Amino acid sequence: MEKEKQLKLEVIWKDDEMFEIQVKVSNGRYAGTTEVYEQYEALLNFSYQLRSYPLKETLSHSCGERGNYVFFEMKFYPIGISKIGVLISIEENTPTESRVEEKDKLSIELLIEQNSLDNFQKELFDLAYYQKGSATLIGN
Repeated sequence: MEKEKQLKLEVIWKDDEMFEIQVKVSNGRYAGTTEVYEQYEALLNFSYQLRSYPLKETLSHSCGERGNYVFFEMKFYPIGISKIGVLISIEENTPTESRVEEKDKLSIELLIEQNSLDNFQKELFDLAYYQKGSATLIGN
C-alpha cells in the first residue's frame, strides 16, 4: 500500500443486488485492507448526504457488522472551521469464543479539506451508481 494518507474504496465483485468493495486505508504510518459486501442503494444514499457536508454534526456510513466477520465504517465530523475529520474503522476475521485476539481491527483518523471531500463524494456517487471503479479520499 502506498504511504499516502488516504482511504480508497474499489469495486472487486458485483451481482444484481450487492457488490463487494475492497477498502484500503493509510495514515502514512499505519495501513490496513479489508473486503466487505455493500448494497448499491445504501452507498448511493450516503454519497447524496456527503454533498451537503460539512454540517455541525457527525455523518457516518458502515457496512458489515462490528464484532462479526467483517466491518467497515467511515465517520465524518467537523474540526474547527475548515477541517474535517474522518475516522475509518475496519475489522476482519471472525474471532473464536476462546480467542477474541484473532480479530484484526484498525482505526485511523484522516484530516481532510473540503476539496478532497467534494472529489470523494463525486467518485463515491459514480462507484455506487455504476457499480464499478474506485473512490479515493485524500488526507492532509
